[in-house]
Amino acid sequence: LNSMFDNLTDKFERAFKVLKGQGQITEINVAETLKEVRRALLDADVNFKTAKDFTVRVKDKAMGANVLNAISPSQLMVKICHEELVELMGGNESEIVVQGNPGIVLMSGLQG
Repeated sequence: LNSMFDNLTDKFERAFKVLKGQGQITEINVAETLKEVRRALLDADVNFKTAKDFTVRVKDKAMGANVLNAISPSQLMVKICHEELVELMGGNESEIVVQGNPGIVLMSGLQG
């Protein structure tokens, strides 16, 4: 499990390197970056439709975002991807309430 997350982290880092040194976000460099992000998600066994919907939402946010002078385009893409991943995984933290004896907990990932 740990190596899967390490592998996904490495692939995300490589995807964001496309934007290093770029002065602005363009449709071309966003498309290149998101192609690598989508490939990384698919390699991590994320459902194709989920990966595609994720990259579409990130692209929409990235193309509508103004890059501030204080941050680089790659930092902005990391921020947008982080926000979308948090939203994809449920967004809010909630407490687990276990009733009964024994308590039953259903654990689910991106594909169920």
